[in-house]
Amino acid sequence: MFLILKKIIGSTANIVENYGGFEITVTDDKKFPWIAVFSLLLDSGFQIWIDRKGSHIQVMSKPEVN
Repeated sequence: MFLILKKIIGSTANIVENYGGFEITVTDDKKFPWIAVFSLLLDSGFQIWIDRKGSHIQVMSKPEVN
């Protein structure tokens, strides 16, 4: 999953694995593939949070626990 996200994101963001989920720091919000990333995460059973870290938008995700 990490490698798939990294390929989709390309150079528009930095991604790290974090507690079974992902922390994505968007560096180019105009070119970032928002729909593709959100769709992949949601379809794979992840919860998503969006916040701001300094001047960048940060997308955090974790697997949904049932």
